[in-house]
Amino acid sequence: MSQLDDRSPGAISQAAELGPLAFIDALAEMMPTPIVVYAGDGRITLVNRPAEHLLVAAPDRLDRRVLTFDGMDLWELITSKSKDAASFFTIEGRIRTATSRSEDTSFVVAPLATGHGAPGGAIVFAYDSPDERDGAALHPHPLDASAGAEDVSFLPILRLLVERLGSDGGVLAEIEPDRPTHGNTLAAVLDGEILTDFQWEMVGTPATGSRGRRAMVQANGLLAAYPDDSWAAKERFESYVGTYLFDEYGGRVGVLGVYSRDPIESPAIVRGMVRLFAARIAPSLRHLRAERDLRESEERYSALFEDSHLPIMLVDPVSTQILDANNAACAFYGHTHEDLTTMSVMQINTLDPDDVRKELSRAADGTRDYFQFHHRLADGSVRDVEVYSGPIAVHGRQLLYTIIHDVTERHHAASELERYKKELERLLRRRTDDLMKSNAELQQTTIASESFYENVGLELRTPLHTIIGFSDLMSRGMAGPLNDEQQVQTNMILDAGRTLAALLDDVLELSRLDTGVERCDPEQFDVGELIDSVALGIRPVAEERGLRLEVRMPQDVSLDAYTDRNKLEQIILQLLSNALKYTTAGTVTIEATYAEDECVITVSDTGVGIESAELPHIFEEFRQVTRQSAGTHEGTGLGLAVSKRLAGVLQGSISVKSEPGRGAAFTLRIPLRCS
Repeated sequence: MSQLDDRSPGAISQAAELGPLAFIDALAEMMPTPIVVYAGDGRITLVNRPAEHLLVAAPDRLDRRVLTFDGMDLWELITSKSKDAASFFTIEGRIRTATSRSEDTSFVVAPLATGHGAPGGAIVFAYDSPDERDGAALHPHPLDASAGAEDVSFLPILRLLVERLGSDGGVLAEIEPDRPTHGNTLAAVLDGEILTDFQWEMVGTPATGSRGRRAMVQANGLLAAYPDDSWAAKERFESYVGTYLFDEYGGRVGVLGVYSRDPIESPAIVRGMVRLFAARIAPSLRHLRAERDLRESEERYSALFEDSHLPIMLVDPVSTQILDANNAACAFYGHTHEDLTTMSVMQINTLDPDDVRKELSRAADGTRDYFQFHHRLADGSVRDVEVYSGPIAVHGRQLLYTIIHDVTERHHAASELERYKKELERLLRRRTDDLMKSNAELQQTTIASESFYENVGLELRTPLHTIIGFSDLMSRGMAGPLNDEQQVQTNMILDAGRTLAALLDDVLELSRLDTGVERCDPEQFDVGELIDSVALGIRPVAEERGLRLEVRMPQDVSLDAYTDRNKLEQIILQLLSNALKYTTAGTVTIEATYAEDECVITVSDTGVGIESAELPHIFEEFRQVTRQSAGTHEGTGLGLAVSKRLAGVLQGSISVKSEPGRGAAFTLRIPLRCS
């Protein structure tokens, strides 16, 4: 508290003469932390400026009170808890604020007593209020009002904090803006001595392990919890308490930490005390950073002005005089610096003087910052220039910074470009008309095609189902007994009908896929379970043909995917059916694995394979490849084409590899999540 005495001795001595409560009131007013003072009957006798946001209108009362979120008066919590508390105690609660918010807040309560030992009220410190850092910006602390960066000395405050806590070491570090885990040590003390040339390594300390909390307390076991804290390991510190310091926007600007070789017996009280000192230090640290940033900004501006390759000038908007110009401006206009800084902008601008004054006025009041002028050089030539201009305060004087860009050559090129542009537009209009006509014809063709497929589906399904149904009844003898020849002919009709129905289904499916109306309808499921289900249904077909069907999947791994289950099942069934069709002996294998964010499903067979010349056409419509030594098989020739379209709907792909005589392998890749 020595700094308080040095800066405001009159206020403290005067408060002491008025009695203990007046001294407390005066001290509370000077504190940057929210403080509320209660009298013995529960009346609020003092609320300092940072605590004003804690007061809200209380029901059935004329005054404002500190209320919890459920409407309970804070004084009721204080009186109920003070009966069992010997001295300081803490209250954690969610309170209402004057800004109609509810916030979690920590209070440290110091009960007061009369001379007879009866309750005499309480002093309440809201040291963890969320609005506390905002309050520091809205209500500047009076002791910081006149402090400049050159007056800031953090060592006395840090030493006082360490003494008050009975600790062994303390450190104050400024956090680097672009390195949040590194700090620049501003002050450090150890065993009552000031440490010079000491650099605190924040990495591995509780300061970087606080996980977003503003205050951090490690009451004991510091070395076990933070073995990488180099200072704690060297000095054998057992406990730590620290807090972040914030700027006016809530960003972290510093860390205040205190170490001790003994455990902390009252963590809440120690944490509150560190928060109080942090609130006292934060404004000075913010002021220090602001002045340093201003100085660096001025240095950067000076370097930018002098070293820029663009012509830059400072102009007085009232007198129109050029007050300063960089080397690039002197070279561009062909004047020396001495000559140029005695000239008016009217001497280089070809506009009428009244128009020049109007444009300067617009730039000065910020209504316009971009201009196009013709500027006259020292040799009499005139150049086209773009001017970017805006107000700037220099030593309390409102001037205009002006950046000049020579665009003469660009304007010449733009003229030529405009001529070519008009010719191109003429050609483009002609080409656009042709394309519009072609597009209209294409749309008509597409509509006609879609209508054709739709009508074909409607017109053919009914007679096809009639043919299939009646031929099936006749084949099973339900319409009367058939001789052998009639049975053969009836079966041929039934097979032809079924083939034609399958062809119709595939054609209509391709039509829907080509129109783009099909979408992925995702759901979460296990791909492995789906493969097992498809394999179970098709295994009898494989056994009937004397083939072995193998399913390979990772052991003890769930192949979860979020995609369209029905479309994936349709693709897998088609690939397996295709493999069984072209395999006369051996094994058909289906294998599923993960590859980064994809699910990879491979169906391979030991069939006769595919000729290399046929591979590029394997997914074409109505293309039924004749495999070596296998002849032509039944089918529509659309199964693989449909599968490839469905894979595209699932945002995946299908590829094939094959060697004649050694089988074929079809690989399906789909993302684990289908959007």
